[in-house]
Amino acid sequence: MSKRNKKTKTFITSLLTLVVVCTFAFIAVLYYFGFLGAFSILDVFYETPKHLAVFVGIYLILSIIGELFVKGIYYIRKRKRRADTFSEYMLLFCMNFIMNWLIISMIDDLYQPVLVEWYTEIVLGAFISLAEVLLNNGSKKKKGDRSN
Repeated sequence: MSKRNKKTKTFITSLLTLVVVCTFAFIAVLYYFGFLGAFSILDVFYETPKHLAVFVGIYLILSIIGELFVKGIYYIRKRKRRADTFSEYMLLFCMNFIMNWLIISMIDDLYQPVLVEWYTEIVLGAFISLAEVLLNNGSKKKKGDRSN
């Protein structure tokens, strides 16, 4: 019975690990093709697709940290006020924009195979921030609709 329990635990752990890795890989692929499209539209130079993949990987790791920081500050501030107003969404957009612009600027300065102009950094940061705020807003509305 002990061997079967151990095999079951190992199987479940392996399955959950596989699901998490596949989810992260799916998100990374979405970001890769998103950056690929944005870079081709905005005429951003990168040496090879491998360098673009490294840029996206570094961006994902830093953006997770940045997102936790921004969300933490936002929810601490929001706890004092419960209203979901336009100004609250603008605050969240501005905080996300500053964090995304900072991350893209840092990667651009430290990783030379990808050259992003300063105005392109602003456009990318604004676009990513807008998408994040709109997706968060949409998920909150859907949750609210189901509970009523």
